Amino acid sequence: MTMKGPIRCLFLLSALLPSAAAFAGSPRSTPHDVRTAAAFRARPMPMSYPTVQIATDAAASKSTTALCMSSASSIAVAKSAISAIFSQLRHHAKLLFVLLTASLLFAKRSNPQSLLWPGTQTDKDCDAPLPTGTYGCPFIGINIMGGSKDFGPMYKIWELGQKFGDIYRMYGFGVPIVSVSGKDNIKALLKNEFKGEGEGIGTHLTGSEHNAGAVFGDKALLYENDANKHGRLRKMVGEAMSPVAIAAALPSFQELANQQVGKVLKEDTIQMEELFNEFTLDVAWKQILGLDLKEEDIPEFRKMVQQWVIGVMNPLLLVPFRIPGLMKVTKVGRARTYIVSKIEEKLNKLEMDGPDSSTLSKLYFATDDEGNKLTREEVIHNAMILIFAGSETSSSTLTCVSLLLGLHPNVWRKVKAEQEELVAELGGDFTRETLEKSVYLESVIKETLRIQPLVTGEARLVANTVVVDGKQIPKNWYAMFNVKQTHWNDPSTFKEDGSHMDIRKGFEPERWLDEKTKPSEWMPFGEGGRRCIGERLGMAEMKVFLGMMARKLDKFDLVNVHGDDGIVWKTDSIMARPADGTEIRATAADTSHAVEYQI
Repeated sequence: MTMKGPIRCLFLLSALLPSAAAFAGSPRSTPHDVRTAAAFRARPMPMSYPTVQIATDAAASKSTTALCMSSASSIAVAKSAISAIFSQLRHHAKLLFVLLTASLLFAKRSNPQSLLWPGTQTDKDCDAPLPTGTYGCPFIGINIMGGSKDFGPMYKIWELGQKFGDIYRMYGFGVPIVSVSGKDNIKALLKNEFKGEGEGIGTHLTGSEHNAGAVFGDKALLYENDANKHGRLRKMVGEAMSPVAIAAALPSFQELANQQVGKVLKEDTIQMEELFNEFTLDVAWKQILGLDLKEEDIPEFRKMVQQWVIGVMNPLLLVPFRIPGLMKVTKVGRARTYIVSKIEEKLNKLEMDGPDSSTLSKLYFATDDEGNKLTREEVIHNAMILIFAGSETSSSTLTCVSLLLGLHPNVWRKVKAEQEELVAELGGDFTRETLEKSVYLESVIKETLRIQPLVTGEARLVANTVVVDGKQIPKNWYAMFNVKQTHWNDPSTFKEDGSHMDIRKGFEPERWLDEKTKPSEWMPFGEGGRRCIGERLGMAEMKVFLGMMARKLDKFDLVNVHGDDGIVWKTDSIMARPADGTEIRATAADTSHAVEYQI
């Protein structure tokens, strides 16, 4: 092994220390936005990708501060948590020694490679070879969540895909993983879902038996692998996401969007990311949960949800034992306890007063074909999943859309023209018909999600060896589908120089308006039986906010991007976000007349 290996290992191990600090820190230490690392979620970087750093010293300083502890007491709590971990290790030292010795002897006989990368055994009964790839640092693997300022989060996943192809193997978080891209390959992989216990593939919340399940929720639709139970859950949760249910929520979306857009005109410059975070979190408490929060309680709710979203992705949740004081000492535990208490209060109110227009109400009163309702735990866990997905992904996408509209003023004018025509035809309220006729606006959102999607989808645990495109994915390995690389290689849009994925050269919403140019491999919301059930909700809230922007703002300029300046991306978020949060300077729209513009 070269010196790079040990150094990389030490670097990855040292990364756990700030994770522990943030994990068990003071509840007052809260970043202004959602900066997380999603567990298991790919040719060299083309010259067309921008590389010049924008002026974001203040943002970088804020991010650095957000990752540090807020006080000496926070550090003390972090040290206490780490001490507890080592105490558990010492307590089970003999057992660990026996298990380690046995595993080494077995590994030496079966597969010497598994000494350094445990779990990488192949299926000897399968004739198909393993995919090509790399395992990286022994025991730990590759920092697959590592980002690049020129690319965004999870750059390594994309880079390895460019090097090894559509299907490749790697090792991360102490487990072997195969990345799969390409629509046909992904469909071939996902057809192995819901095959029954011990067969095919299934979603798996790593560490659920100890910590992750307690703070995230393992009774949600996302982690049900029984075909019948999943179908039942999906149908019942789907009632809360139906077109009729979303249409009923539009007045709430409009009110919240109007409040946030109004803030834009009160400031000389404003960071749009902060507004989008607040908007999606307000949708969470007002529409998803249907809470009646007082004005002074709203910041506390936003803070707690952000702490929870950040905390559930902390690698410390993967330790193979229960973290002492998980729900009382850690930030993520306290945050989850707070959110669940709010949900419990609302459920008690629904029991007394009956149904209302909230998403939670629809979950609580939904029934299956036999008249059975979801259990209280299922309601809570599925509501938490909707909050998690709705706040992070929608906010990230909106932040990127505002950046792209700032880079392409001609597209912004077309969005404005479409909204002005709809107001003249249908009035000022956002209705189901308004959203259905916002065709160009929808193409802008879809094009943004084509260029900057979530890099990878939810990982599946392979219960029984599967073969995809002639490559085996062995039993007990993880498989994940690579969304970014699938979009990159889409034959309908692909260009050798990579310009089709460049935010300046490749952003063409018009491609969605013609079947001949429409992308053929687009899956930002997933694929198959687990396709994001909150897709309608997310698209609706994004359309309403962007539509409101187009109606109330005349134009806006990007404060930190000038000419051909490159864009610096955050490296520690789940989805791509500009490092400056898309800071803009805007002017109010003249609503005295409509502007005609041919789309």
